[in-house]
Amino acid sequence: MTQASAHRVSRAPQTGGSTTYRNSPSTGAGAAYDGADGGATRHSHCPVCLGELTRVPAEEAGAHQFRHASAADEARCPLTTMSYQPEDMTVQHMRDLLLEGRQRGAFIHSAMRHYRVMKKLAPSLTVRRLMFLVGYADVQNLWSYPGLRQHDLPYVLLVLAGFIRHRGTQGETVWLRFCFDASVRDVGDLWRDTGSQPKLFQMVYRPPVDTPFPTSRELIHFTTVARDVRFLGGEEPWVRGADVKEFQQFLSRGPAHEEAPSDAGTP
Repeated sequence: MTQASAHRVSRAPQTGGSTTYRNSPSTGAGAAYDGADGGATRHSHCPVCLGELTRVPAEEAGAHQFRHASAADEARCPLTTMSYQPEDMTVQHMRDLLLEGRQRGAFIHSAMRHYRVMKKLAPSLTVRRLMFLVGYADVQNLWSYPGLRQHDLPYVLLVLAGFIRHRGTQGETVWLRFCFDASVRDVGDLWRDTGSQPKLFQMVYRPPVDTPFPTSRELIHFTTVARDVRFLGGEEPWVRGADVKEFQQFLSRGPAHEEAPSDAGTP
């Protein structure tokens, strides 16, 4: 089971220049807009950007609809942004050779376990894309974060992957993107002891029409992803021999510390 709840996004008429959106009644996702601290009034905050929401008058857009109270939140939130380059989680840390060696080594030892978790959520993800992401992590010194937790790494790498093209259940092309809620601006925020667990979301989009990558106009739905913290135990997963060989060849080159090119949107 990879999702805790699903939230259907339906487009409503624009009011006063702001985009409104709502949950489909069919999802029964009553907790979709809980506050970030878990104690806020229901529907008071956006679950993704954590910005304050305001109710849209029923006579303007129908019942049970909300929009961001702040135009800035509206512009940056993945649910409503018109940008095809949404704000990314940053990864930037001073390099620590001892930590890097230990934490990268632990990841590499279980790399195929991490890959299996990622493939369950994004089946079109290839081992070549994994290699790119490991290289990007090398460049950005992900392995040097002192609080790094190995069981979070599949999800961190999926967030860093950006948009991923995927074949849907009916053979249609959709795009996937993963993001943490706005409490995680830098990956290090994920490992701060704040008393609450940041949420991870999977966004599903239709193919873009007028932009290189999807915007909120193409957003079909988003789901809250339940993160597996026990996948590092148990038997080693089966992976195609060709994929294992390619990954081992990549590892033989050692950590990358030159700027990695972007391949956002490729499998």
